Amino acid sequence: YCRLKGKMLQIEPLEGFDRYAAVTTGTEETGWFFTWEEARDVVVSAYQSFHPVFGETARRFFDSHWIDAPVRDGKRGGAFSHGVVPSAHPFILMNYTGKLRDVQTLAHEMGHGIHQYLSRKQGALQASTPLTMAETASVFGEMLTFRSLIERAEKPAVRLSMLMSKIDDTMATVFRQIAMNGFEDSIHKARRAEGELSPDRFGELWIQNQEAMFQGSVKLNTYYATWWSYIPHFVHTPGYVYAYAFGELLVLSLYQVYTEQGDAFVEKYVRLLEAGGSDWPERLLAETGVDVKDPGFWSGGLRAVEQLIQEAETLSR
Repeated sequence: YCRLKGKMLQIEPLEGFDRYAAVTTGTEETGWFFTWEEARDVVVSAYQSFHPVFGETARRFFDSHWIDAPVRDGKRGGAFSHGVVPSAHPFILMNYTGKLRDVQTLAHEMGHGIHQYLSRKQGALQASTPLTMAETASVFGEMLTFRSLIERAEKPAVRLSMLMSKIDDTMATVFRQIAMNGFEDSIHKARRAEGELSPDRFGELWIQNQEAMFQGSVKLNTYYATWWSYIPHFVHTPGYVYAYAFGELLVLSLYQVYTEQGDAFVEKYVRLLEAGGSDWPERLLAETGVDVKDPGFWSGGLRAVEQLIQEAETLSR
């Protein structure tokens, strides 16, 4: 993917600071503006196409005013869905400006909201999901909406921009997090073998793990050796970042199962969300017919990423 992006940007090898550069000027994508009503229709329709319960629940969020979307002075940034307590209902906060990415953010947070709403029946102690399952509904719903938007996009430049942005996000969530987890592991191993480590040694281990990921497709300058220091997880929540990769790849793999099984998968997925955190993830996923210990299942998620890259490569020609 990095080699493809470098070729598209005419920067070969790709510079480290250009990894997330847009492949278009942005005018194609920013020209696609969505009113709040249009965004609502896109998201509700995407969820409805998967299952009526999802569509009805999504519509309830809009009709019942469970979403705080307008940008206001003094309002916090970002976006999230808060499950509150099972006896109430979730609330979604976001800052909607009409951009394409805002529609995808709305779809993402709506997935969280639907998950929280459906799992209420499990009660206060078992409604919440563990970290490894927390992004299951949100990323899945985002993918449903993404596919719907891709089909609506008339201009190849818009479709290409959407695909590259999606792949950028996936690369950062899966492969980069795995490399960062490897960095943490190498730090602890080096500390046990070598004793106290200097910042320069941290930098060496950071570069080693990053180069192993990029395989020569990205040029890393000397300043990149210090980039480990800006990631707060290494200090405040050590050992945390694997969950990002696990969660994203889990959803991509589940989505691949959905594309292969179609309607046969849908009801099982609804029950998975309704179960909340009432059992171990391995057991809950087994009820959908998925064996998380089977490498073939996870390979399905990687195939989904590969398909996105192939689509982007075709459009870039």
